[in-house]
Amino acid sequence: MSEEYEYRHEVEDLEQKSATAARLFDVRRIIGGLFLIYGIIVLIAGFTASDADVKKASGININLWTGSCMLAVGLLFLLWMKLRPLSAPGAGPKPEPARPGGGPGGGEPGGREPGSGAG
Repeated sequence: MSEEYEYRHEVEDLEQKSATAARLFDVRRIIGGLFLIYGIIVLIAGFTASDADVKKASGININLWTGSCMLAVGLLFLLWMKLRPLSAPGAGPKPEPARPGGGPGGGEPGGREPGSGAG
């Protein structure tokens, strides 16, 4: 009995570590963080752009626009991660075992059981 308890405790501990690692290395966190960092860098470059840089881009401060868009995309990724957190592998709802002969979809069309004589 004690070995079974230790085994269950070890499995639960490993599942918890796996869930933590899955949340930590979520792709949305990495992509969102990179977009935020690069967006801030490009936004700073846009604020410090000279008139010659703006003239090269047909009068549009392209770094300012690109940096603000990258910042928005990074924030959207992080918001998506916050609103829809990653579920741990194997933590989903367990499927119910199939009942022999009595579940939905079993039997004849219309919900009648085979051989009921109705209809």
